[in-house]
Amino acid sequence: MTDVLMVLSLFDILGIITKWLIYIGVGTSLGGFLMILMNARSISKEAGIDATTGTGIGDVSGYMRKGALIGTLAVTMNFFIQVGSFAESGLSGMWDPLMTEILWQSSVGASVSWRITGFVLVLAATFMLVKRTGFALNSALVLLLVAALCLAFSFTLIGHSADMDDLGKWLVAVHVVAIGVWIGSLIPLWSMCGRLEAQPLKGIMELFGKLAIFIVAVVATTGLILLSLLINSPVEFIDTGYGRAILIKIFIISVILAIAALHKFHLVPKLDDKALESGSLAVKVNTISESISEPISNSKQGLAKSIGMLKRSIGVEIFIAGLILTTTAVLSSVLGPQSLA
Repeated sequence: MTDVLMVLSLFDILGIITKWLIYIGVGTSLGGFLMILMNARSISKEAGIDATTGTGIGDVSGYMRKGALIGTLAVTMNFFIQVGSFAESGLSGMWDPLMTEILWQSSVGASVSWRITGFVLVLAATFMLVKRTGFALNSALVLLLVAALCLAFSFTLIGHSADMDDLGKWLVAVHVVAIGVWIGSLIPLWSMCGRLEAQPLKGIMELFGKLAIFIVAVVATTGLILLSLLINSPVEFIDTGYGRAILIKIFIISVILAIAALHKFHLVPKLDDKALESGSLAVKVNTISESISEPISNSKQGLAKSIGMLKRSIGVEIFIAGLILTTTAVLSSVLGPQSLA
């Protein structure tokens, strides 16, 4: 694997970077969609998870909008980078009209079209979410669902997926959605740790923890089945660069799963209900500490510490998620299984 990385061309490196940015765009779109759904569910129960700050859906909309813009730009750049790579005439080859037409009419062009459509739908939905209830909210949710399908389908047209049968393609699509909603939810959750009222924070963390069990199960199941389709022999995990990169990715995913378990079984339960009856405690305790207007109770200090630990732990999870996306970008760009060689 090291040998392959050492001989990467400029187009290979640019391709990996833009793919990583595409994954960021897809992740923010899918993860933001999950956050919107969770908030809409709470609103329907007249207990908005972020209603206390009045910025819940608005913040997630902004997060998704930035991700969709990044994704759109990255998809466009990635396409012309592939044009340049195939033209083999340096950077000027990125604008080769003949190669542009050939690639646009191939599955690469189809994938670009589906991805751009998905990101545009996400952008449209985020502006509709200005109205946070009723017809506008429901219409936005429908748009986001269609966008998720477009983005997921785009991954079945290119890369290793293009050479797989229908089962493999659908597994890839489901795997992408599951990974996307999981990784894309982390930044909104991290942000909520410093902004949400304490009790809603515990509520959304518990709700996400329940959903995460299902998401992780889907990621693991689809991932294992895909490996069985791509890897002919366990020896390939040792003898091939693709196999070794897969092992690295599995190790990184194991680490992030351990952190998720730490959140669910240790950090979130420490957010005690009795101490969370009012106020964004992380902010409140800091304010109290600065003004020294009154002694800080041990319970509030402990709670603020718990929220801080949770936020830092999610921050580490975000960093590791970035490593997972990097590994995936390398795997899908310059390495491939022997079964598809």
